[in-house]
Amino acid sequence: MLAKLAALRGHSFDIARGTLLCSLLVAGTIAVQKPAHAEGINWRQFEGTSIVWAYDIHPYADAVAAQLPEFEKLTGIKVTPELYPDDSYWNKLTIQLTTKSPAWDVVGTGIQPAWDLSPSQLLEPLDGYLNDPKLTDAGYDYQDFFPALRNALTWNLKDGQIEPGTGHVWAIPHGFENIQLFYRKDILDKYGIKAPTTPPEMSAACEKLKAADPSITPLGVRGVRFWSSIHTAPVSIAKSYGVHDFFIKDGKLDTGLDSSESIAFHKDYVDMIKKCAAPSFANDNWYQVVDGISSGRTAMAIDSNMFGFWNDVAGKPASGKIAFAPPLHAPNAQNFESNIWIWSLAMNAASQKKGAAWLFIQWATSKEVDLNGAVAGKLVNSPRTSTWTDKAWLDYASKPEFNDFVDTFKTVQDRAALAFTPRVGFGEAMNAWAVAMQKMVNGADVEKTLHDLATEIRSSL
Repeated sequence: MLAKLAALRGHSFDIARGTLLCSLLVAGTIAVQKPAHAEGINWRQFEGTSIVWAYDIHPYADAVAAQLPEFEKLTGIKVTPELYPDDSYWNKLTIQLTTKSPAWDVVGTGIQPAWDLSPSQLLEPLDGYLNDPKLTDAGYDYQDFFPALRNALTWNLKDGQIEPGTGHVWAIPHGFENIQLFYRKDILDKYGIKAPTTPPEMSAACEKLKAADPSITPLGVRGVRFWSSIHTAPVSIAKSYGVHDFFIKDGKLDTGLDSSESIAFHKDYVDMIKKCAAPSFANDNWYQVVDGISSGRTAMAIDSNMFGFWNDVAGKPASGKIAFAPPLHAPNAQNFESNIWIWSLAMNAASQKKGAAWLFIQWATSKEVDLNGAVAGKLVNSPRTSTWTDKAWLDYASKPEFNDFVDTFKTVQDRAALAFTPRVGFGEAMNAWAVAMQKMVNGADVEKTLHDLATEIRSSL
């Protein structure tokens, strides 16, 4: 059953694809703040090579695409981007790498998909490249990445499972996200509604909003039958209820998705979705969440904080109207929790152009490229500490139209952490959770559905 769930990912997002591809076409007009290269290595040692870089259609891809002419001028390497909508990209990534196709040289990934890809030697370990002075410039400064991000992308494999924190470097952080509540300040102020802090508060706020203006969808959240809908709102809020995706019991791995804490969370969360989310919930991915909050058709959203910022940019319909708050938490919890997602660049182990691929990864994750992308309003959560102390970025991100973006980022980041247990098989288990969530929203009994889900997951452990 679990192995079949990948087939459920085939949704199309033509509007989002068109919007973001158009932004790529005009990306060359984005002002570059600094030259994105260093001088210490021979950047032209692979001159004449052509490589393919595959990525999700995403503002973070825009940030790099805008600067590609600089890389090609610096290295003589031609880069062809291949960009796909979110859920279809992950399906294509799995197919490309598991068939050991050399067609893609550099790929975008998150830490969780990389857990599933590394045991079969489908990703190229990068520590050897990082430690080679002929390939990595001393000014690259790998230690400049936030320690939590570096540690999360470093692990050993033992008995087919993940031992995090030490070992090989499997990918390089390119951008990251923490999960927040962001909302249309104009809409909530109009109807005298405060930003909710718990799922029951959210449910009450949604009922008040619907009574005041039935044309507004109170809350945007992802609902597709794919793990990406779990890693944002659900897992962040569930963690505050004390839910564990996996834990060790009597020396063996077990799941906590049928625990009393999980039952309590899912009852509150499912009730919230029924009262707050759009009828299209089951088909909504981040594209719909972003479009709703930007247009004002949606009053609130729980997702990556960068989406709120991205739609606050001057000249967009939502400019100055989106504010930020920590994600929801359990009614009896002392504090909120926030999952992190790490957008990373990795190398296809089957690539036949590994040297050129590494130069591209190194350049695309350099201090200069990250800062340029941030100031251009695209790479708004840079994984480098130097960006977050840079005056150009802080002056830009603190403009009035972005409301409390920087302060809320700092507040949430103090508590943000990886909410999932590092393990191979993450994707199948989380896909199953997403399917179960849809069933419960559609009326299935919460306790029975969670029991069936946990039984299914245990059968694969």
